[in-house]
Amino acid sequence: YIHRLTQIASHIVCQMPKAPKSTIGKASSRTNPLGATSPNAAKKAPSKASDNSKDSSKLPAKDSQPVSAPADDVTASETTQQSDNPVGIAKADDSETNYLVLVSNTLTFDPTITRVLSLPPSLTFGKFHEALQIAFGWADCHMHQFTFEVSTPCHDTGGGRKRSPPKRVLSLGSGTSNMHGAEDENKWTLRDVLERKEWNGQTVTSVADMHLIYEYDMGDSWVHQINVLGRADKGMHTALTGFPPEKAQQVLCIAGQGHPCAEDCGSMPGWEDLKNAFKKSGGDKELKDWYKNMCANGDKKGLDPWKWDMFDVNEGLESIEA
Repeated sequence: YIHRLTQIASHIVCQMPKAPKSTIGKASSRTNPLGATSPNAAKKAPSKASDNSKDSSKLPAKDSQPVSAPADDVTASETTQQSDNPVGIAKADDSETNYLVLVSNTLTFDPTITRVLSLPPSLTFGKFHEALQIAFGWADCHMHQFTFEVSTPCHDTGGGRKRSPPKRVLSLGSGTSNMHGAEDENKWTLRDVLERKEWNGQTVTSVADMHLIYEYDMGDSWVHQINVLGRADKGMHTALTGFPPEKAQQVLCIAGQGHPCAEDCGSMPGWEDLKNAFKKSGGDKELKDWYKNMCANGDKKGLDPWKWDMFDVNEGLESIEA
């Protein structure tokens, strides 16, 4: 009886139709309407958020290990070819397809300001900084830093923890404002970091063992969590922009939510005060006037916390090339 059931089950599996081939990634004729960036001014928000207005580094380089930047005489393609891939994430035939990353401003809520970006592996972190400034509507008037932490496997002692606490392995900053011995962000590409085997013994694309942080404005301390979702389809940029691969825009924003956060508003408390001021007509007039007329990335039309324009973001990103 059991033998007969096994034969019937095998017959059913053999007769199942094959799944149709995916059509995702085929080019479309849709064009790419795009827009602009915010005006620039330069004063702090009034009173309520003044406690956080001074720039002070919040990223001490504890437990850091010296890490050398990739050798200048090794080309991008050679770096990829030399990297073994035990988890099958960056195969040789698709090594140059873009990374898809979700970036979230962790000090914002209702909504949490997020952007999903498509980025070439050869993009330097200096260019990544520029892309983040455009995508999140910042005015690039403060210091910033990238930090990378890795969790490694450890023995389960009964408490249920199977990975070690995150340990910092690398910090990157601009060449003119590096803090705590940070490496030059213009000498490191996304590939150099995400495909570096010595961190955890494997590539870490779409693996939660590496924690990537972008901090902007060391006074307000806007921490952006970077999560690698995986790789973009080869035809995605062509489908979204209507241009052939060789002419398609290299850096794209493909999703997100939330109005850009105001510069110098006083971190999370100040941002919440500013949003509340615009919720009703009787809100704090001084605060609203500051945002409309003096904030470095303010808007004379006012503030809707949910309003943002992906096409405006992509027009700004159009000039960024790896």
